[in-house]
Amino acid sequence: MTRLIPAIALAVTFLATAAGLRYAETAGLIAPDMAQRAVQVMIGLMLAGYANLMPKQLGSRRLSVAAEGRMQVARRIGGWALTLAGLAHAVIWVFVPVNIASLASMAVVGTGLALTVGVAVWACRRAGTSGTATGS
Repeated sequence: MTRLIPAIALAVTFLATAAGLRYAETAGLIAPDMAQRAVQVMIGLMLAGYANLMPKQLGSRRLSVAAEGRMQVARRIGGWALTLAGLAHAVIWVFVPVNIASLASMAVVGTGLALTVGVAVWACRRAGTSGTATGS
């Protein structure tokens, strides 16, 4: 429950900011594509922030020490890949024209996600071949 309240507060803040930007855009206070860009930058920064927390999330120990080590390596590589992808997503939406930014940001995040999934599959397969449950 303690992790749920900050997540809900962040979601409400994100939605309120997006609504405020959309209102400012329709009222003519900001440029036509500025709301979209700002929301996409926020998405990229949130992805980077959550991905940065990935390696710090430790589960209960159920596998051998070697298997747990491989799983932690997978979390670290995935965290780095998605953090860099989130930062690149944000930078793309700041500097690149909108019609190119859509495809470029999806390609960057997709590449980071593919790398993360690939390393996770590798770690799980290796953990399954050499790791066994440690009781209870």
